[in-house]
Formats: sequence, C-alpha cells, structure tokens
Amino acid sequence: MSRSSSVTESAHRMHFNSIWFVPLIAAIVAGWMLVENWSRQGPEVTVVAESADGLVAGKTKVKAHNVDVGEVTDIHLSDDFNHAIIRIRMEQGSEAMLNSKSKFWVVKPRVGKEGISGLGTILSGAFINIHPGRGGEKREHFTMLKQPPLSTADNQGIRLKLYSTDNAKMEVGSPVHFRGFEVGYIENVGFDVKRKAITYHIFVNAPYDALVRSNVQFWMTPGLVVEGTAKGVEVRMDSLQTLFSGGISFGMTNARDAGSSVKDLTEFRLFSSKEAAANNRYDKYIDYIMLVRGSISGLLPGAPLEYNGIRLGTVKEVPFRGGVIESSEDIRMPSIPILVRLEPQRIASHLSEKIIKLDEWRKMLAQGFDQGMRATLSSSNLLTGAKVVSVVFVKDPKPMTETMYLGYPVFPTVSSSLASMQEKITLILDHLAALPMEQTVGRLNQTLAAADDTFNELHEASKSLKKLLSQQNTQEIPDRLVSVLETLNETLSDYQAQGALGQNIQQSLDAVQRNLETLYPLLQDLHRQPNSIIFGKQSEADIEPKVTKGSAK
Repeated sequence: MSRSSSVTESAHRMHFNSIWFVPLIAAIVAGWMLVENWSRQGPEVTVVAESADGLVAGKTKVKAHNVDVGEVTDIHLSDDFNHAIIRIRMEQGSEAMLNSKSKFWVVKPRVGKEGISGLGTILSGAFINIHPGRGGEKREHFTMLKQPPLSTADNQGIRLKLYSTDNAKMEVGSPVHFRGFEVGYIENVGFDVKRKAITYHIFVNAPYDALVRSNVQFWMTPGLVVEGTAKGVEVRMDSLQTLFSGGISFGMTNARDAGSSVKDLTEFRLFSSKEAAANNRYDKYIDYIMLVRGSISGLLPGAPLEYNGIRLGTVKEVPFRGGVIESSEDIRMPSIPILVRLEPQRIASHLSEKIIKLDEWRKMLAQGFDQGMRATLSSSNLLTGAKVVSVVFVKDPKPMTETMYLGYPVFPTVSSSLASMQEKITLILDHLAALPMEQTVGRLNQTLAAADDTFNELHEASKSLKKLLSQQNTQEIPDRLVSVLETLNETLSDYQAQGALGQNIQQSLDAVQRNLETLYPLLQDLHRQPNSIIFGKQSEADIEPKVTKGSAK
C-alpha cells in the first residue's frame, strides 16, 4: 500500500505542467533577440581626443554626410589623465569606412576667418563627423582632429610642402593664389627644428594643379606692405582676406621654361616676396667691394646696381661689416666699404640655356676698369633720399691696378656729383675765408661813402633844376616856341601860295646851272694849264714810230 502510494506520488511529481512553456519561450525569444542584436551591431572603435567638450555618452551621434552611422557609448579619461577616450559603436555595414585614411572631428559652432560654421548644432548639440577613408588599412583606434579638415582624400588636386627660414608664421586655411586667383589653401603648419624653418603643407585644387611645374616659385603675399625702396615708397595690397591673415602666391618670375610636372609632396622654398623669389634665380654672381668717399645715407641693402637704367646687380651690405673703415689721405673723408653683387644673368639672353662663365666676366670688367668704368652713388628719389649705385665711364681715367679688400676684388669708384659739388662749395668757402675781408670791407665802406656824397650832389642838382623850372621865364619858353613854329608855318604857306615867284626863282637857278656847265671845260683847261689864257693852248706832239729790236738787220 505504501509502495503504490509512493509510486503514485513520484509520478505526480514528474508530470510536466504546460505553464512552463511561457518562460521557456520567453528565454528563447530573449536569446534570439540578443543574438540578433549582437549580429546587427557594427564594429566598436576608440577615438582619442584632447577634450570631450560637448560630447555625451549614449546621446552624441556619429554622422557621415549628415547620416547617422554610430553613437558614442562611453567616455572616460586615459590612464595618464591627459586625454579623453571615446568609445563609439558603429552601425552594421560600416566596417568599410574605418581605415587608416578615415578622419574624425567634432562639429560644433566655430568662428574663424572663413566665417561662422556649425550653427545647426546650437539646438541639436555637437556630433562627431567621420570622413570615410578609401584604400587604407583597417583600423580601430583613431585620433580626433582639432579642426575640421580643409580637404579630404576625395578632393582632386596636388599637395605640396613648403619651407621658409625668414618669414612669419601663417595660419591654417590661408589662401594660395595664382595671379590673384585663389586656387588652394594651407592645410597644415609646422616647424622643422633641424633646419630652423617653418613648414607648410598646401593643397592646390584641380584643375589648377597643372599650373604647378618644376620651375615655379612660391612667395608670401601679405595683405598690406608699405616699403621704402630706391624708387620711392611702395605700397602693395592683396585681397581683403589676406589683409588679416596673409597668403601664398606662386608663379614663374624670370624662367622662360615652366619645367616639368611635379609629384605629390614635392618641396619648394617659400620666399618673403616676389622680388626675393626673382633674385634667387641669379645663382651666378661676382662680389665686389666699393670704397666710397662721402655720405652713404639713403643707400640700403637691396638697392640696385645700374648702368643707364639697366640693372646689373644688387647692393648686399651697407656698410660692409667684414672689416674696418679704410683710412685715406684725407682723414676727414675716409673710404666706407660697401659689398655689391654683380649678377651677369640679369643681362644674359638666357638663364639656364647658356652657361655664364664668370672668369670671362672678370676679364671684361678688368678691361672696363682700364677704359674708365667706375661706380658712383646717385640719387634715385629726391623725396625719400634713396640712392642707387650707378656705373659710369670717366674721361682720361687714372691707371689702376687690381686690388683686394679682405678677399674681395675692389670695384673702382668716383665721387658722386653731389659729393663733388660739396667739395667745390667747401673749396670756394676756403678761398673766401682766405680773402682779406677787413681791407675789402674798408674799401667797400669808402665806396659807399663816396656814393652817398654823389647822391647828395644829385639831390642838390635836382633842387636847382626844380627851382629853375619854377621861374616864370622858363615856364614861358614853351609858349614862345609855339609862337615861333606858328610864324614859320605861315611863312611856308606864303611861299606855297605865291607859285609864280617860286617858278621864277627855279628858272633862274636852272640858267645858272647851264652857264656853269658851259664854263666847266674852260675851268678844266685852266686847271691843267693856267697860262693858256695868255699863251694859248699848246697842241699835242705828233706820235713818232719807234724802232723795234732786230729791225735794222
């Protein structure tokens, strides 16, 4: 009895109740949902950022082209407490966009020289933007960019490297110009400690990248430059954007051949100005020292060396610091050394096609020195007082020998016209100082005293004349002259009115003239033979023939 009851009880305990299907189904559904959720999850990536400002775990989205592709799941500090570690769960199918070329940055309101960006995040909050990379290696760890990238791998163009050793730093995003047209921008700015140079990574957009050739040069284009040159005050202004941040320009300065195409990340030098870039092409030169007597005020480094307006070279150092001022015979006029650079390529027909032989130029210059070629300082701008070095030819040059000054050949010089004028004025003043001024002044005083006496006598004479003119008889003279003239006029009128008397007088005069003409031969005979009245006129002797020599034979 007890055995059967125990069996019945045991069977009752082993009986399966249908209620257990509910939790079992729930567990299966939950497991399936977990598996489905896990299978639908995308990869998880880690992004290292300097700050997690504006980011919230479980809320901040990750977007690509303004489409949600992930969400921030966790934010915590790094082990060294210097960075923020951000974990992002990407959506399924986003594996292809996660590689070494992918870029992450935070989109939030920003104010810069390009304008205001990210205003849409004021209400929605900041989010992380990702630029999908292509062709790179798969990666799960990334670094957050500080600023949004100006270009991406999808942009068509060329990237170049520039370095500068004598310019101020420019900001990221500053424009790159070609003939004033914006064709690119600065992507990155760095500093090379070994070369002590500022480095730039620039990007030139297509199709303008075809303008970048091997012979192009790059130079800075500051917004506003006011510079005093040998030609006067020069003011240069570029676009309004470069007025605040500056920019970079490129082009060909003196090269006639553009050269070959260049590859990505080709390095070029960045010059301080277009003029500096152009001058850098003259890599063959001859340095000379000019010993100048007189003032060098107004002569600045970079001033031109000219011949009749044609530039031959450049003034490099004023005064030359490599030595002391040379003494001359006149201690008051010491010679000041100036370093100049003669650049034959400036007047050569080609820069690279022909080789400039400096030895031949040295020989030609030596011949020119013998023929009177000299250097002198001349004024190029009267307002600013700027000077240039001019090459002139003098007549009857003094013979000279080649001399050296601290290892540099000496270019012979002559005094400038202004200096010569100053010397002549000084000489004139010296002669004036040597004159006997006391005796001259004494004689001048005597002459002035005599002139004063003369003036007094003239004054007395003028008084006498005035007194004479004031007398009544003197004042009646004009009336008397008028009366005489009237009488003479009446007399002449009478002669004209009595025409018969005038005719008789004229006839008498004609008769006298005829008689005189009749007596004229007689008077001539009396003049030749006064006794002809008494003895009569002698007849002339007959002409006798003469016997010629040899007729008697």
